[in-house]
Amino acid sequence: MSLSSSSPPRDPPAPPEAETETMRRVAAGDGEALRTLVVRWQRPLLGFFRRLVGSAETAEDLALEVFVRVHRAAPGYAPTARFSTYLFAIAHRLALNELRRRGRKPAEPVAPDAFDHLAATSAEERRLGELEEVFQLALARLAPKARTALLLIAQQGLSYEEAAVALRSNPNAVRVLVHRARQELKMHMEELS
Repeated sequence: MSLSSSSPPRDPPAPPEAETETMRRVAAGDGEALRTLVVRWQRPLLGFFRRLVGSAETAEDLALEVFVRVHRAAPGYAPTARFSTYLFAIAHRLALNELRRRGRKPAEPVAPDAFDHLAATSAEERRLGELEEVFQLALARLAPKARTALLLIAQQGLSYEEAAVALRSNPNAVRVLVHRARQELKMHMEELS
């Protein structure tokens, strides 16, 4: 099962200059520019947080907090990487804080209907719902950093280099982390199936 199977189709990334200009406009107080960022990045952030923390309500709160922080940081924004890397670095830190706040309690799985699935009407749709549930349970068993790395690479489409920046690591360490996370995820899914 692909991590992106329940993720919305991604829009093509905006050219780096466009996002830098949008951030410049946000810094100048342009509310429409901030709305542009929210519209573009809300769904990817919600999907990332839902899978990472296991709660749709918490995902919404964390995504909102990302935009609050982006707004506050806009005057000092200096693009050193793609905007997605910058955004998911903020998201990663917020998610880790949330997981620490919970006392490192494993995330509860999110019901498949929280991912905008239609009610299963055919046997194939029911099977996909069951697979999603098993996948979510297996994903929740991964350590937070492994889960984050896997989601950044497989769900959000960041490169290993970009994920390394977001995780404050190096690309080779992220490659190893993702490889091990995939193996562990496969093992957990086999146990749960």
